[in-house]
Amino acid sequence: MVRVLGVMSLAIGAEQGEKGQAESNAGPGHKDKPFTEAFRRTSGWTAGDGAFSVPLSDGRVMWLFGDSHVDDLDKASGTVPCLFQVRNAALLSRGEDILHAQTLSGHGPGFRSLFKDSDDDNFWFWPLCGIEDGASIYVYLTGLRKTAAEGKWAFAATGKDYWAKMPYPAMTGTTYVPLPDFQGITFGWGLARDEDGYLYAFGMKQNGIGSDVFVARLKSPEQNDWSFWDGQAWSGSASKAAVIAKGASTSIHVCKVKGRFVLTTSAFSVACDQGKEILMSTSHRPTGPFTALRKVFTVDDIFQGHHPFFYCPVAHPEFINGQNELLVTYSINGYEPCVGACVEGRLIPDHYRPKAFRVPIKAIGLAEGAR
Repeated sequence: MVRVLGVMSLAIGAEQGEKGQAESNAGPGHKDKPFTEAFRRTSGWTAGDGAFSVPLSDGRVMWLFGDSHVDDLDKASGTVPCLFQVRNAALLSRGEDILHAQTLSGHGPGFRSLFKDSDDDNFWFWPLCGIEDGASIYVYLTGLRKTAAEGKWAFAATGKDYWAKMPYPAMTGTTYVPLPDFQGITFGWGLARDEDGYLYAFGMKQNGIGSDVFVARLKSPEQNDWSFWDGQAWSGSASKAAVIAKGASTSIHVCKVKGRFVLTTSAFSVACDQGKEILMSTSHRPTGPFTALRKVFTVDDIFQGHHPFFYCPVAHPEFINGQNELLVTYSINGYEPCVGACVEGRLIPDHYRPKAFRVPIKAIGLAEGAR
């Protein structure tokens, strides 16, 4: 009973902290409270990070998540165990109805991950962007491995990424297609088709506390026929890929909105009370140049007087509302070291869920009537 009371107090404190958020934000964006609330699920997927959306031709949307909690919410305390059970999962929603979406995860042994090609839990996938193409859904998977370090940073890239090929609409019998050697660039931070018929894949490589952004193109994931923009032309070598833009951190995302390519990035944040800004820039072409970054939102989540560690801002062009406002989500991962995350073996799920805001498309230089 003491343990339950303790974690209930934590959950109540989280709720009060959210109610105490600042009413105004620096930047033209504003919190989308209904969309944020929709992620506060009590069954199936209940907490996690990522929230990459893949619009499907039947009107559904697949939401991709990394490390996640599935069916482990204690309704009495409103908390989850400190340790998640899956390395990746997905939701299938009808439009914006995330609250009642179907959870997709695996069955083990070990982590119950949706995308898993080995029983060795020292290796796993984190899903990034995806796209429906032909009779399949292709999801870009970045390969990770466990390291000897302790805590949340005890992982490193394997250097090998994959397509997860999911038959559509069955979504069973996923196969894994190895991707080429991208020379340390992860090309899963945005997928967009242009009028020329090519699929453009946007990549990121860390540079100091920021990142360099690159672009590749291919006719289709099935062909796996990659070429890379070298600043002048398309090259068959990833080592010749040229920087087309800069990210303010290693959190970047690129998509196509109203005929323009939109880069979303966030300020450097690896702990509480660090950067708070989310920024955007645009380009008429997938190869750039991109406009200067402009602030569109300041993260307003507060708990016990502190701002969270946050990352992974993702724009969702399929969810432009009637006011011509673009939906953007970001993920928070607690308030450590300012406030401990794991108390008596329990965690507040709201501290590990995506949040959502809206930004007017005019505020990022896009024409409302464009297609």
